Amino acid sequence: MQLIKKSVETLILMYRVIRTHSHITKNSKICFHRSVTFDLNCYFTARGGEIIIDRDSVLNTQVILNADIGGKIHISSDCLIGPRVIFRTANHKFKDIRRTKKLQGYIIGDILIGKNVWVGANVTVLPGVTIGENSVIGAGAVVTRSIPKNSVAVGIPARVIKKYA
Repeated sequence: MQLIKKSVETLILMYRVIRTHSHITKNSKICFHRSVTFDLNCYFTARGGEIIIDRDSVLNTQVILNADIGGKIHISSDCLIGPRVIFRTANHKFKDIRRTKKLQGYIIGDILIGKNVWVGANVTVLPGVTIGENSVIGAGAVVTRSIPKNSVAVGIPARVIKKYA
């Protein structure tokens, strides 16, 4: 994969971030490859981890990509990410009921999205999940474990309801 640095596309992308009221947290490790599009009010933060979005992927409005505690979010090429989708690479530990949750640390895992994946509106994807190429995640799903390629998954937690050959 070749990164685009100081190119016209990057300058246009940065201008578009400002114009759409989207937010990239300062000191985040983020790479947008060519022809990445995102809509209004998206939020990107990766001070402790990293975010990579490959070519020709589209993020709809109010998408949140959070790799701030650690881990990596990698969205492969030609993906469609619906409105109000959340990807988060860290989750709170909560086994000890005598201690506050904020002091118990985190479970950190990468989120990997294969090529040509469609993630519907209001989906939440949790740490350690891989969504295989050519898959579809139905609106409102909570993806707590990996989804194989060529699948359709829906529900809370997301379950595969259809597989393509």
